[in-house]
Amino acid sequence: KVFIRLGLCVCSPMTTGAFALLLLITGVASLEQYTPDKADWDTFYEKAVDNNEKNTDHSPDGVGWIDRDDWQPWDGTFYDPTKYTKKDFASLICPGNTVRGVYELFDEHKPFANNQRPTKAEVDNWHAIVLNHVRAMVGYTEEEYEITPNKCLHIRALWSDERAYSRIWDTDEYPGTCEGSTNPHCGAGFLPNEEDQKAYLPDGIDYCPKRAGSEGLFNAAKSNIPWSIKWIRPFCQTLGSEGFWGGHTGPWFHRSQFGWSWRDMDPLNRNSNAGLRTKWSGPSGTQKYEDPDITNGKFTVNVEGVNPNPRFPGYECVGRVWLNGGAESATDCYTRVMDDVTCGKRFMTFNNGGCACYPTDMATCETQMVAGRLTWDFEAVSSSFDGVLIDTGKALTRNSLPYSGRVCPQIIWKTGAGDASHCLQKIIENKYEDCGRNFVTFNANGGGCACYPPDQETCIRTETTGQAGRQTYEVEVDPSYEGPPTSVASPSATPSRISSVSPSTTPSMSSPSATEQCQDKKNKFAYKNSKKKNCVFIAKISTETRCNVGTTRDSCPVTCGADCQCFDTPGRFQKTKTKKTSCKW
Repeated sequence: KVFIRLGLCVCSPMTTGAFALLLLITGVASLEQYTPDKADWDTFYEKAVDNNEKNTDHSPDGVGWIDRDDWQPWDGTFYDPTKYTKKDFASLICPGNTVRGVYELFDEHKPFANNQRPTKAEVDNWHAIVLNHVRAMVGYTEEEYEITPNKCLHIRALWSDERAYSRIWDTDEYPGTCEGSTNPHCGAGFLPNEEDQKAYLPDGIDYCPKRAGSEGLFNAAKSNIPWSIKWIRPFCQTLGSEGFWGGHTGPWFHRSQFGWSWRDMDPLNRNSNAGLRTKWSGPSGTQKYEDPDITNGKFTVNVEGVNPNPRFPGYECVGRVWLNGGAESATDCYTRVMDDVTCGKRFMTFNNGGCACYPTDMATCETQMVAGRLTWDFEAVSSSFDGVLIDTGKALTRNSLPYSGRVCPQIIWKTGAGDASHCLQKIIENKYEDCGRNFVTFNANGGGCACYPPDQETCIRTETTGQAGRQTYEVEVDPSYEGPPTSVASPSATPSRISSVSPSTTPSMSSPSATEQCQDKKNKFAYKNSKKKNCVFIAKISTETRCNVGTTRDSCPVTCGADCQCFDTPGRFQKTKTKKTSCKW
């Protein structure tokens, strides 16, 4: 196929059919905009680049927390998902925080005329390019697999968000409300009348009707992630958790039309999640690959737009209500729960013929282990919580973190959870004062959830204890996390981390351990064994020791400066009659 850029004729073998019309034709024709003008993207620009010390623009090169070497090229090899485990396939497509080949794809198409502020039309066009790119990596290059944006689907996604999260449509004309609803898809079918649609419709469209399709909800993105990669977390987390054949994953590879709506879930929080509501429609491309793990599908929810796998296998929530008659499969159970007005729409439990739902006002699941129970949470799962995460994709071992069957010293059992990620979520949301943010342990044998005190800064093999069923993870900082804006410190005769500095740029459960005044920029350098680290790592714990490794003092002169050593005081003192703590705490 041939397309024109800057007056040049360029041959592009990967460009086929209608998708050729989507490619950026700089200086020749303007792009179509699909996201409606009424969609508010102001905080996305402000948080990601305009007022963000990490990112310089919305291109892959402008993302301050992804190194150039982290981007892996795609050599044109088609990846057959039947040849890999779910984890290995996801790692091929999504290495780290990236998608294979996207760096070169962006450089080839140059989709943004101004990388510091791409237009809605340019972002819409880029989303079409990347969707067709991930399809090409699995050999979906024929015309039936091409996907294009649709204006009415984009508008309908926005209407659904407005119905769900605002009260502007709660009028006599549209009875009912989503306020207080526990149904994550509340508002999915909302459609204003012809008169009320006019304010949203572009030229050439008189009315947007209902049409067959599906909807997906994703909460893994962050509002402060630039536009070139904001879509990556929703896609990659879904691919990793559900696999190629998942209900939420399927439309990314098979539907022919899409419409997206992005929503800042907390405009006042610089590290808020970005909700993505996807509308998919049009014919689906033929499924080339048969799922080798599915036989009769009895224990999976085989519905497009729904995660087929239970979030909490082996658990049920408190408040479970069995439905008379049960269900033959998890899919049948899902249908019963969604059709029953007395059931909440967020949680469901299936047990080899038994089908249970939960109260309509239930928004959290207090798990309890029960053999044979499979429990679904139909709300999208966040990738991080208050700036921290655990990497559940890493293999558990008995020799190094994350550990299988081992715990760190000073373990503190706090609550129950359904899995390790759920454990971290509950530790963070409950804001336990005696919990640090270095490690968490989940007990797969009983659902217990534990944290460790802030002064538990290491968990090497020799100091751990063997305990069957325990899964211990290191808590990691979400690289997209942005700390509070720098403020001017008040004068002080003696430099101090306590009284005269601004808050830490690294999320912490305890008092700030590193400040803007005592912390360099976050450029990475060769630390130990050629591993790349940044000055945030040096400032986090054991600063005095880490500053004496290799070229650290040259790379982090501020962090390792004399005026900044006070924070690293190792001494402990009596905080209460029964507890000692340190100045770092």
